[in-house]
Amino acid sequence: MRQAERIITDTEERERFMKIRRYFMAVMLLLCGAAFLYGQKLDTEAASQYTIYVNRRTNIINVVSSRTGKVVRAMYCSTGRGYSTIRGTYNTVSKMRWHALYGGVYGQYCTRIYGSYLFHSVPYYRVAKNQVETVEYNKLGTQASAGCIRLAVVDAKWIYDNCGLGTRVVIGESRNLQKPTRDKIKISTARRSGWDPTDPDPANPYYPKFKLKKSAPRKLEYGSKVNKKKLKKWMKVSSPVTSGSVLQKYIKVKGKVNTSKPGKYKVTYTVTDPRTLLTKSIKVTFTVKKQPQEPADAAV
Repeated sequence: MRQAERIITDTEERERFMKIRRYFMAVMLLLCGAAFLYGQKLDTEAASQYTIYVNRRTNIINVVSSRTGKVVRAMYCSTGRGYSTIRGTYNTVSKMRWHALYGGVYGQYCTRIYGSYLFHSVPYYRVAKNQVETVEYNKLGTQASAGCIRLAVVDAKWIYDNCGLGTRVVIGESRNLQKPTRDKIKISTARRSGWDPTDPDPANPYYPKFKLKKSAPRKLEYGSKVNKKKLKKWMKVSSPVTSGSVLQKYIKVKGKVNTSKPGKYKVTYTVTDPRTLLTKSIKVTFTVKKQPQEPADAAV
């Protein structure tokens, strides 16, 4: 009798367990379905944000906001030699961080337009950031590829990051496109390989460099006049592709120094190179000296 009761109890426990398991699986399926639909909605919204226009003749790209109709980004590119890049209207279908290209080379931040036609960086000899083909980089703004659309890394990455799958791409040569505000950068071809000067990788040697001028004091006299204009003048900035005088105009200073109150003050300097769009920041600590004591009255 007890054995029969135990069997019945075990059967009920198994049935209860199976019900809980089925319930749990049903909830997970619903959650996965909701997440998938939400993801699809996000992809659709991202895809409808922009239209990418490519001119095969001028080798310029304009990314246009679907909401405002305004150009949000203009880029130089290299389309296919002899108009070998496809013409027409397409929708992007996939993305690859690195991808093998025709000729045994590789591209960064690849976005597939149609078939074997991609947006991608200038080719690299191998999957390494310092192996870009320098001669090919200097061809941006002209027809140079086998059919894909080449871009500087900063622009290929922008499309990769901001234009969802399904984004409309219109390729032709009849539309007049707005020129980029950034001029084309020529890099040294003394070596066949090197860095793309716009790659935001922290190891990129093209990043601007800061240096406090020798005439700039880190210890400031109490009550001396110090404002952001003076703080900015004390900093020297340089870049392999942009002159220091130009970069000086783009320095931003965050933080204040109160010379009426002794102590330490941290000031952050930031500059964005207008040619590479690489941004560098540095923090400098200035010390305000104590208020000098007034001399005691001379003895009579």
